Amino acid sequence: NSNSGTSWSKAFKTIAHALNVAQNGDTILVADGTYYEHDLDLQGKKVHLKSANGAANCIIDCQQQGRAFRFHSGETADSILEGFTIQNGRVEDIYGGAILCENNSSPTIRNCVFQNNKTQDKDIVRDEEYGGAIYCNSSGPTVTNCIFNNNSASACGGAIFCDSSAPSITNCTFSSNSGGCGGALYCYNSSDPEVVDCVFSGNSAGQDGGAVYCYIGSPSISNCTFNSNSAGNYGGAIYCDYASLTITNCVFSGNSANNYNGGAIECSNTNLSITNCTFSGNSAKNCGGAIYCLTNSSLTLNNCIVWNNSAVTGGNEIYADSGCTVTLIYCCVDNSAGAYDGSGTVDDSNNCIYDDPQFVDAANGNYHLKDTSPCIDNGDNNSVPSGVATDLDGNQRVVDGDNDGTATVDIGAYEKQ
Repeated sequence: NSNSGTSWSKAFKTIAHALNVAQNGDTILVADGTYYEHDLDLQGKKVHLKSANGAANCIIDCQQQGRAFRFHSGETADSILEGFTIQNGRVEDIYGGAILCENNSSPTIRNCVFQNNKTQDKDIVRDEEYGGAIYCNSSGPTVTNCIFNNNSASACGGAIFCDSSAPSITNCTFSSNSGGCGGALYCYNSSDPEVVDCVFSGNSAGQDGGAVYCYIGSPSISNCTFNSNSAGNYGGAIYCDYASLTITNCVFSGNSANNYNGGAIECSNTNLSITNCTFSGNSAKNCGGAIYCLTNSSLTLNNCIVWNNSAVTGGNEIYADSGCTVTLIYCCVDNSAGAYDGSGTVDDSNNCIYDDPQFVDAANGNYHLKDTSPCIDNGDNNSVPSGVATDLDGNQRVVDGDNDGTATVDIGAYEKQ
């Protein structure tokens, strides 16, 4: 560390020293290799910390001695972390196994891989083990093009936990993360994350929300896929309570509530708006193969496909408990015997169709529409949210798929081109 750090031949030995001497506006390039460091601090500086050749070649290994980074000094989007694999972070009875963002710190985190990081319970009393990879408290980091794999939290938020925060999470992959609630993402206490173009696959929660858990917040989720996530109790993919949630252009397939309700989604005390989404192949051990609503929840599905989901006890597609209202508008839904259950209201009288949507290859996860699908040009253009111009593939959202001279939105996550 006695070198000047001005060239590769005069490089500093450690990342920590480079951060200590860096000034606002500096870029720190990090050479290929594995760096055994932890508890690094940008100290509020507008510094771009970047690997020279990408995350596969530059690894920060915390060796389970602490977390990799703490952002706590009001860092802005100009404090940038880019192109690292961050692994083996570990904290006990506190937050953020790899990264902690707090005190209105909102750094940019991009092109990183987070793997095998954890928050672990030691004293079995405090129950504060949140955010296996990232914990956000009163902060709004921008997280882009990142991979979260095999991170875990003894309590909640296997990959990311948000408390009073509004992170932007874009083009990220969450796989095989786990937590007590919210296997990948937990949104708490008026957190309003924006989640776009993400993949949630194989995440698990011992209790609720196999991929995502929302409590008192207004998250927005769009252009995402939820596949093979599982919850021990409720909400195989998503569990929401006292939330106002919008979901657009998403596919939910193969998710499961292993013991109770809501194979894909369970909502309680929640206003939920779902548009142009596809639900198929989800399952619940008890009720609500695709969706379970309880405790005065209000759910509206626009231009959605709800087909071939299953529940052992009742409501293969949708279960609405007392006081709940589920309204389907221009949807393709299986309304055969056993599709709906519960003492609440399920209204599918608003221009819905009840025919096989004709997926290209549902058995192999292809939920695009065949040329003969009844869902083509059978949706409602007025239900497409303002600003939504593309489908889950990034193709134009409203086209004339049946060549009748009128461009009408398709039902489901994919638009037939």
